[in-house]
Amino acid sequence: MRATGSTEQGAILAEQAGGRHLRRAQGRLSLRRRFRYTVWRFISCYEPMKQYRTLLLLLPAMTAVPAALAENCVSISDDQARLACYDTAAGRSAPGLPDTEESSRGWGAGTSEPGLEEEAVEPVNLAEEELLFGKRIAEEAEITGNAWVITPHHRNYLLPLTYSDTLNRDAWALQQPDEPMDRLEAKFQLSLKTIAWENILGRNNHLWVGYTQRNWWQLYNESSPFRETNYQPEVTLSFANNWRFWGFTNTLWDVGFVHESNGQGGDLSRSWNRIVAGAAFERRRMTLNVRGWYRIPESGSSDDNPDIEDYMGYGDLTGIWKWEQHEFAVQLRNNLQSDNRGAVQLEWTFPVNRRFKGYVQYFNGYGESLIDYNLHQSRIGIGVSMTDLL
Repeated sequence: MRATGSTEQGAILAEQAGGRHLRRAQGRLSLRRRFRYTVWRFISCYEPMKQYRTLLLLLPAMTAVPAALAENCVSISDDQARLACYDTAAGRSAPGLPDTEESSRGWGAGTSEPGLEEEAVEPVNLAEEELLFGKRIAEEAEITGNAWVITPHHRNYLLPLTYSDTLNRDAWALQQPDEPMDRLEAKFQLSLKTIAWENILGRNNHLWVGYTQRNWWQLYNESSPFRETNYQPEVTLSFANNWRFWGFTNTLWDVGFVHESNGQGGDLSRSWNRIVAGAAFERRRMTLNVRGWYRIPESGSSDDNPDIEDYMGYGDLTGIWKWEQHEFAVQLRNNLQSDNRGAVQLEWTFPVNRRFKGYVQYFNGYGESLIDYNLHQSRIGIGVSMTDLL
């Protein structure tokens, strides 16, 4: 009787234990279903994750526990074997048995999904693809809403020391007849612009007003007078775009009115008015800026320099190249006539500190200034640049 009672009591305990294990397994199933439902909702609502829906559909087959397998565990009398059965049904490793390498990695670890091959992705060098002049245009557009910001236009620089091989003594004699003219002098340029009307003809085109001033200063002369000052106000309509052809990106077109004069009177007066049109083209870290102009005619009596186009030409070409923290620029002008008058200007900026860059400028040809438009000279100077072109 005692043996029979013990057997019946053991069967009851075994059945109760089996029920607990079965409820535990079913609880795990419920948690898995809720997890899969949460993941499905996330993937359905979050657009970039919709590509993983196929994988989600495989989760039930991967994680579901067969009910028949769980029910079969009830009839096992050995405690260790029964627990191992429930662990197996629930997807867990049997006690005392370490997970194998394959089971620890899980499905798909170390292997690709059947039918899919991984594609090799080559790294993209963003530095080479970056359009620096286009980046400058975008940055200028971002700050136009700030009424306290004035944007740099052309380069802003100071050359405290320049040397010229040729002196315009005739013009100097009219200014300072009692003082000699030095070959050494200082030169600086201030150039600013701001938007007067945004999106005047639609999107990505703006009306700019700008001002550029260049000074040649006889700093090392006894009285240190300003030998020449050129004033250049302008109004320009610009169109930003990204047309691509021949490996270049056309980032900008512009057209405007430019006045330039030296503020003098009498025989020292020089001035001209032009309609100027230009376009900028970029390829990686190189920018080409092409400009052409038409001089607005003046009456013979008021024209201080009727032959200025014979020396200054009808346009210019500027090339800019950025290499690390260095910037190189070359500007070419030519009158496209048989006498082949024109000019070339070379520029180099190099890092000095966070606010300034070292700056070297070399000029050779006609028209470095308005007073010297018909004088051929070579000048080299060194100083600092406050703004780069790119």
